[in-house]
Amino acid sequence: MIERGEYWTLDNGQKYLVVSIIPMDDKEYVYLLNKDDQTDFIIAEYQDDGIEEVDNPDLLEELIVMFNDDLRDNLADIIAEYL
Repeated sequence: MIERGEYWTLDNGQKYLVVSIIPMDDKEYVYLLNKDDQTDFIIAEYQDDGIEEVDNPDLLEELIVMFNDDLRDNLADIIAEYL
């Protein structure tokens, strides 16, 4: 299980904060924000053994809209609390 506010260290050695989780089609998608560079983010499918970055353009477009809706009012608070 993954939760908002968790940090994940990825294969690139960078720490990412889980800022949003979207359940869709029996899957969970996560928006990860780099701890040291807030312009670096990853949108990925969460799996029990890790994450897989989303590379399907249509799915990515749909998820970006959903993450935007989820984060519109609380991203600044998340960044202030966790970063």
